Amino acid sequence: MRFRLALTLSALLIVSVSAFPQTQTQPVPLPQVIPVPPPEPQPAPVPEPVPTTEPVPPPAPTPAPTTQEPATLSRAASSAYDRRDSLPAVNVYLPEGQASIRLRKLIKNVLFESQIDYKFVNGDISTFLRYKYYAKNFTYRLGIFDSINFPNLGHHNTGEFERVRGGLLLFEIPRDYNNRYYWLLQDDRLTFGNTEDPDNRKNNIYTKVGYQYGTQFDERMNGIVGESRGRIVPVLTAFRDLGPQKFGLAAAITESARVGTGDYRYTKVEAEALKRFDPTETTFFVSRLHVGFFPTKGTVSPAPVPRDLDGDGVIDPVPTYSLYTVPRYELFALGGREALRSIKDSIDTEGTHEVHETNEYFVPIFRNRDHNTFGAHWNTMYGVAYAGAGSFGFDYRSLVKSNSTVVDAGLGFESGLTVREYDVILSVLYAHTVHAPDGMKGGTLRFFIRTVR
Repeated sequence: MRFRLALTLSALLIVSVSAFPQTQTQPVPLPQVIPVPPPEPQPAPVPEPVPTTEPVPPPAPTPAPTTQEPATLSRAASSAYDRRDSLPAVNVYLPEGQASIRLRKLIKNVLFESQIDYKFVNGDISTFLRYKYYAKNFTYRLGIFDSINFPNLGHHNTGEFERVRGGLLLFEIPRDYNNRYYWLLQDDRLTFGNTEDPDNRKNNIYTKVGYQYGTQFDERMNGIVGESRGRIVPVLTAFRDLGPQKFGLAAAITESARVGTGDYRYTKVEAEALKRFDPTETTFFVSRLHVGFFPTKGTVSPAPVPRDLDGDGVIDPVPTYSLYTVPRYELFALGGREALRSIKDSIDTEGTHEVHETNEYFVPIFRNRDHNTFGAHWNTMYGVAYAGAGSFGFDYRSLVKSNSTVVDAGLGFESGLTVREYDVILSVLYAHTVHAPDGMKGGTLRFFIRTVR
């Protein structure tokens, strides 16, 4: 019995030891270190909104009431042409050998401007000073100028000169972005080196009423309705100044009268229309039509006598324009940069009646590029095909005569590039006459360089 009890206790002891060996005799082993990729991050739960001590962003500023002081420029002037060129601008004209420098300073609602035009071939020089004020619903400009020309330089009589100086007051009333009205009052004082000239020491006092639709950046149309001197005259229509399918119109009536110190009497009507067509997404076509005439003009009494005009010792016939009470600078020119490009602007291509049309077709050579050549970055270039036709004279019948009609055509290009901080427009055009009187036949190569900063 005792033996069986001892055997049973021995068996229980062995079973208990074999069943719990780790807890009784060994420590718990550490797990084996195996590199395991980290678990994918789980989106953090959005906490419930609780009050915090973080700073709250300030509320958006409220618009200023209308009773406060107005902005620097009025709405009428916010898109004005003059705001584009607030820093010096340089323009070069070839082969005329002319350059101009324009300086502008905008102080609040006032624009101060000075400009110098100089022809380094014959010494012609013109200076302009302007003061322009931007009111709420209109702008006005005060300007003075002095221009002296030497038309007979290189001939025997080098003392000849023509000088025009004066002042003006110009009001512009914009109704909206496209519609603008103008009123101009101007006094020009004429002086000639030849004291026997019938226009010597005379005053031209005149007023102008004009209307312009669209194309407010076009220099030619600005000259029709406003100040005709001291403006940029490109050889082509700058592509960056005229948007797709745009239409422009400018028309003005000028009346000169013998009031006060005025010595002239005439009525001048001038108009020009411009339209851009876009036949494709990359090519476009610009057409201009210009018409000008004098409904009334007086005659000079007594009539001028023939004299030596160019100093070569030969008596020249009396110029037709000198028979009328119209100063030469008011005549319409069929040639030059603003009309038919193939003929030069001279006394033989000027009249009191004129009509012409020009067409320019622009085809891109490259666009939105950066061709670095000699320090200039060429970004855009268009090839240009040009064609024009026109006629001039001193009455309406002259406009249909073949000896006063010119047809011309040409090829060129217009490019936009960057030189340092300046944007530059470069235009080159060669035009040749297709039909013209004998004295006007030929061709002309014209360059234009304009800087904008």
